[in-house]
Amino acid sequence: GLRYDSFSIGNQISSAEVTERVKTQVSPRIGIAYPISDRDVMSFHYGRLFQVPDRQFLYQGRLISAGARGNPNLEPQTTISYQLGVQHLFSKEIYGQFGVYFKDIFGLLTTVDTAVPGFAIVVPTFVNADYASSRGMEFTLIKRHSHGFAGELNYTYGNATGTASDPNRALSTSGNLRDQFKPISEQPLEWDQRHLFTASLRLGNEKNWGASFVYVFGTGFPYTPVRRNQREQDPSEINSERLPTSTTLNVQAEKHYRVWGQHLTVFLQGMNLLNAKNILALQPDNWPPSPYGNSQ
Repeated sequence: GLRYDSFSIGNQISSAEVTERVKTQVSPRIGIAYPISDRDVMSFHYGRLFQVPDRQFLYQGRLISAGARGNPNLEPQTTISYQLGVQHLFSKEIYGQFGVYFKDIFGLLTTVDTAVPGFAIVVPTFVNADYASSRGMEFTLIKRHSHGFAGELNYTYGNATGTASDPNRALSTSGNLRDQFKPISEQPLEWDQRHLFTASLRLGNEKNWGASFVYVFGTGFPYTPVRRNQREQDPSEINSERLPTSTTLNVQAEKHYRVWGQHLTVFLQGMNLLNAKNILALQPDNWPPSPYGNSQ
């Protein structure tokens, strides 16, 4: 298949600042699924994905006093994705699947100090200068609903690296250290979680009542250590540390009734039944720091 994308920045900005008002891209997609036995299926997918920049990065900061200036000449972000999978049927009720994937992402945004035409000043301006990649594999074992229960086990290994997680990384904003130096290599991105295990169990008859249990275990996300009175960011320390692992067990149960010709559902939800102490966010400004940074 093919996907055709086209977008225009409009006529709000003068022609002197615009090199091309309409940008287009043709994105090929290839998907193949082939049965290699009566119990096994192999699949392959290749895709070229196209993402238009958010409008704020095109138009914001048109005044000279702005902290960051939009760029009407930004190119779309492009992702090239490969995925290979195998599915195996163990029985009529149980099947498993295994997949590997790889993605290259180009045209991510960052800011570069750029001279403003007609003025003797430079302003941070958004440009397509960052890139990223992700790769990993996934194992899944699924039992269809029968004999009163269904279940699923899933394990994912992922590795997401790039030159930056935030297009504003080079800006000097309140609460953030100014990253004055370009990244020296690809670094773990903020959403880079290496290991994730999920187990779910569903009980009930799917007519009158049901109960589901979901357990999630994940290794820690990366974070950047910040020292007291630190003014500039050392690029070698960006996302160099890891938060501790996190666990969560949630449950939901419901009972269905019919009252005066109407359907009534009574349900119960329980969140984090194990009372796990998971760090949600870090606050480097708090003092003194804990061994894992300061949690909120």
